[in-house]
Amino acid sequence: MVFVVLLLLGLSTRSAVWSQDPLVPTIDIVSELMELKAAVAQLREEVKRLQEGQPKIAFTATLEVAGKKGHIGPYSTDVTLVFKHVKTSVGEGFNSTTGVFTAPVRGVYFFAFNCFAGASRPMSSALFKNNVNVVSIWDQPSSGDSEDNGFNAATLLLDPGDRVYIKLWKNTQIAVTDGLTTFSGFLLYALKPEA
Repeated sequence: MVFVVLLLLGLSTRSAVWSQDPLVPTIDIVSELMELKAAVAQLREEVKRLQEGQPKIAFTATLEVAGKKGHIGPYSTDVTLVFKHVKTSVGEGFNSTTGVFTAPVRGVYFFAFNCFAGASRPMSSALFKNNVNVVSIWDQPSSGDSEDNGFNAATLLLDPGDRVYIKLWKNTQIAVTDGLTTFSGFLLYALKPEA
């Protein structure tokens, strides 16, 4: 019966100092608060240690061609898009000369891409990892609107040296104006190298 009362009151026998009457516990609040304060300080130190060891990797780049407004494509073959205008680049990995992100560390990464084009021709592109299509977007030409937009994203496990990039499919087009076509990625968390 006493145990049930203690459970209902949320008290533990470890933190209770008993008076003469076993049904009237007296809690040592100061000791409990000191223990909690020490535990919080220890957790803060652990979080700080983990954050200091975590690499910081992120980028956003846009597809713009100097002096060109409008679209690129269509091409007779698939073409890797070169996102030359880097808006954000933290850490290593993204190469604006090639448009390719190369993983500097093993980890889980998030990538997103947005593509824009006029509706006169098909628009299609895909996110590739090491020559393998991961996710794509596609839009057919239409007479009901004059613009098309597509977005897709993926979370990928990458090892050092893995390459991620966007390809424009053959016989399609994409906008190269005003940052309407973008490619972004960032490291969610690093993993230990495989043995």
